[in-house]
Amino acid sequence: MKKILSLIVSFVLVFACFSLAGCANRSEQLKIYLPGEYISSDVLEDFEEWYEEKTGKKVTVVESNFNTVEEIFTAVEQDHADFDLICPSDYAVERLIKKNCLIEIDKDIIDIEQDGLIRSEFLERAKISDPQLKYSVPYMYGTFGIMYDTSAVEGEITSWDAIFTDKYGKNISSNKDSIREAIFSAAIYANREELKEASNGFTDYNTDAYQGLIKKIYSDFSSESIDKAIDALKQMRTFHTDTWGGEQLKYYMATGTQTNIKIALMWSCDAGYVMNDFEDDNGVEHEGNKNLWYVVPEEGGNIYLDNWVINKYAKNVEAAQYFLQYLCFKDVAIENSEYAGAISVVADAYNELKAEYENDDEIAKGAKDPVAWKKMYLETLFPSEETLARCGTMIDFGDADRDISLKFVNVKK
Repeated sequence: MKKILSLIVSFVLVFACFSLAGCANRSEQLKIYLPGEYISSDVLEDFEEWYEEKTGKKVTVVESNFNTVEEIFTAVEQDHADFDLICPSDYAVERLIKKNCLIEIDKDIIDIEQDGLIRSEFLERAKISDPQLKYSVPYMYGTFGIMYDTSAVEGEITSWDAIFTDKYGKNISSNKDSIREAIFSAAIYANREELKEASNGFTDYNTDAYQGLIKKIYSDFSSESIDKAIDALKQMRTFHTDTWGGEQLKYYMATGTQTNIKIALMWSCDAGYVMNDFEDDNGVEHEGNKNLWYVVPEEGGNIYLDNWVINKYAKNVEAAQYFLQYLCFKDVAIENSEYAGAISVVADAYNELKAEYENDDEIAKGAKDPVAWKKMYLETLFPSEETLARCGTMIDFGDADRDISLKFVNVKK
């Protein structure tokens, strides 16, 4: 009987071991948690080889993906998930720091403040969520604005009224099925008259009045402020019944199928992705749609900054620190940018990518006005100082999170 029990116990242990990453030595694994298709598999393989040469230690990178940033909070704060590195957006970094969920970056291995490593404008944005730059390494950036189909919309779109009114027709505009994008775009639209006055008629965004107001919009979570945004969303729903766009909307708009939407709130990386030849989530390749246009509206928009952080519950901190160093090498940053369709904040990579796009004579091929289209496309990927000046940055909702979430759920009913 003892032998039988011993065999049973052995079987259970072996099964459990294989269930937990196949009995792998955890010290030889680096577990990362990030959005899907956001890092090149070749980069992961090359890092494993580089790390062994650097330290004499073996490591295998194990990638897991999330669909929304909010999944990070459940994984880390509640489940104490076994990840070494996580790739959250700016406001999530702020929350994770406040919740004491992160390990400090070893600046002897990677110091993002060293001269010229990260472009200064993004380094300053990073300080909004990580004031002392102790816990995060910036990765990619982008804006949110409006993508629209010029073949179906008459005239040039410059304002959020394209989404929040029926100026261009009924039932053709879509907001994002995401609480933060929906709330903040509505808050900007709801404060459009004040923003216009503060920017001298949308001609100067560097005034103290405008900068103070756009910052307030992104940080005022009082009931009065949020209700003002909610009212704008309610008004929007009276004009557009198919209001909320998901991740597939960019593909539907680019291919002209499964949707009547011609105007939508969109992240710049998603807009840029479908403007050129692209592959959808089913692996089907499509020709890029040169009728698509992207703009950060004149009232203002958002700039996001995705970052890497080390989880408090990390098991392989050393490999995590060196991975962060590796991601900041120019060639690595370029490869990840080209793979993900977003632009790296690493200065040398950014500069080389911009020059590459500017010198690409084929990039606007097929556009009705190649010169104008190329100018728009470059502005989408590499926004000017003026565009960045009219973009706020999201911060954590904090104690207002539950109240805002309930109000958003109710407005969607």
